[in-house]
Amino acid sequence: MFPYVYEINFGGWFHLLYFGLIIPGMAISQARKFSDLQKPLPNRLRHFQRTVFMLVFFGAISLFIARSEWMELFPRAIPPWRAMLAGILMFAVAVVLMRPRWRRAVERRTRVVHLFMPANATERVWWIAVAVLAGISEEITWRGVQAGLAMALTRSVLVAILFCSISFSAGHMIQGWKSAAVIFVFALSFHALVWLSGSLYVAMAVHIAYDVTAGISYGRLGRELGYQLDPGESPIAAG
Repeated sequence: MFPYVYEINFGGWFHLLYFGLIIPGMAISQARKFSDLQKPLPNRLRHFQRTVFMLVFFGAISLFIARSEWMELFPRAIPPWRAMLAGILMFAVAVVLMRPRWRRAVERRTRVVHLFMPANATERVWWIAVAVLAGISEEITWRGVQAGLAMALTRSVLVAILFCSISFSAGHMIQGWKSAAVIFVFALSFHALVWLSGSLYVAMAVHIAYDVTAGISYGRLGRELGYQLDPGESPIAAG
């Protein structure tokens, strides 16, 4: 289920601390600043671009530490058909359940939606890049390396999964605590896909497909419902 770790080295301890505590702590602090209506909203395109480079950085760190820990992250075996079917089912159920939530967020002019709403072709290209890299980098980091290290530390599959799911959801706290709770459920579901498939591939594919769908849907809903907040517009308008 998890990449096997014989002994946690310095890099492994750094990974546990950085992705398990520091990144979630920074995300919670950032969420508090973002909730201040007097603070200007970030430029969306630049936000996408910064996120791309951040995800590349996260993935590079995780791959380097996985190599130092002799973790096998990418087995050559094709995932079993049951795992692929479970991935398709998870994607379909997630989209069906989340569509009303996406629409309500746009109708209420929820402030954070600005960060997930590509409004033109350039932004859509960058959003797809964000989605692809998030699906790859975050699965490597939290369902792969972090999970293997947490398992080696706690000797408990359940505790490792809960620790990784909590840190992953806390790392998305900028979306609000309700969204973080939903993301916690997503994290548990991705762990289940890893367990079923014996690899990260299915979880990566579902993660990418979901993120692409969510962003494109937010953009379409923004156009339909008239929520086109430009970077220079007053943040109070976003409510």
